[in-house]
Amino acid sequence: MRRGSNQLRLADYNQAVVLELVRRSRGVSRADLQRESGLSSQTISNITRRLIDEQLIRESTPGGSARGRPSIPLVTDPDGAYSVGVHIDPARLTVVLLDLAGEVRLGRQEHTPQVTDPSKVTAFIADTVHGLITEAGVDRARVLGLGIAAPGPLDADAGVLLDPPQLPNWRDVRLGADLREATGLPVLLGKDVTAAATAELRASQETSNTFVFLYLGSGVGASVVLDNQVVRGATNNIGEVGDLLVDSDAEQLEWSGRRGGLAAACVPEALVLQAARVGLMPLPDLNDYVAVDDACSALCARAAEGDAVAARLLRRAAHRVAVGLGVLVNLLDVPRVVIGGPLWARLSPAFLPVMGDLVARELVAARGVEVQGSAVGDRVAAQGAAELVLDHFLAPRASALMVGRPARGDG
Repeated sequence: MRRGSNQLRLADYNQAVVLELVRRSRGVSRADLQRESGLSSQTISNITRRLIDEQLIRESTPGGSARGRPSIPLVTDPDGAYSVGVHIDPARLTVVLLDLAGEVRLGRQEHTPQVTDPSKVTAFIADTVHGLITEAGVDRARVLGLGIAAPGPLDADAGVLLDPPQLPNWRDVRLGADLREATGLPVLLGKDVTAAATAELRASQETSNTFVFLYLGSGVGASVVLDNQVVRGATNNIGEVGDLLVDSDAEQLEWSGRRGGLAAACVPEALVLQAARVGLMPLPDLNDYVAVDDACSALCARAAEGDAVAARLLRRAAHRVAVGLGVLVNLLDVPRVVIGGPLWARLSPAFLPVMGDLVARELVAARGVEVQGSAVGDRVAAQGAAELVLDHFLAPRASALMVGRPARGDG
């Protein structure tokens, strides 16, 4: 945990340290804050009074039945600040409004417009964000910013989508600047898999977290959390695991992905191609991600209803995904795997009951690994994008200790 400084007048940094401690607790006393931050009692008193005046924290009712005068716990004021998170999946657009306590106040999920002009999608996102804030009835002045979770590759610092394979014609799109202009909000851009891992980390009740997060949506990706830190990679583009070979004998699909790769095992396009090949359904327009996603939903529904052929396809997919997860667990030596994303709720009935045993068969070290479904749900990437905004503006930053250092822009 970051500690404050009593030597210099670093009010903003020390305030961020204290606010972070309150945000990550379920109620903390001033004495606890002094002990955990290393700040003096007078500094804690001044900062907490200022945070209360700014309506970022509030005093709560003491609990328990201890003798003497009970300590007054401090908790986050949920209405103190908000952030908006947007997840751009090629098939589904998810938007959430997050309050300062980390709770989703309101959320929406829409079909992503199947258009080739990125500016039309940008306008759609801006309208959806505006409508969400208006419908929630919150003070717009307390909305800190807009976080975007998108497929890579991307330049997070510049706010630019470079050339995502799943978003045709989105080469060098200045999404950060375009959405800032359209919404009037500061914009932060992050990769979908790391945003999802961020939300999963925040939702965890564990004090120490190390896990692999496998993201399943229109694409597949992986992120890593080591000792409560989300690993992002040198260019913020970690997680491109779709070409990881999981079945050298896999069928050849009429698509652009690698034969026998992890993506070919589990993304909607590949599953629908396999289902169409065995006559389960007509092949939809593969350029229409919404139609492909709907067809994948129909395949999963058929399997859940007892269709033997559909169930067999999903069992095979589970075996192949387990091979990929085994490679990642062997490489990273993590004790836990979390699977989530827009596709997970549909695949989990077939995957979750068997995935733990299947992954265990792939491990080199003779130990168990826990395989879990996401605790957040299918809006995990959008929620993570909103969390990135709260962290960016409220969490303590070492750069704040450097006098004269310019603030980073939002692209």
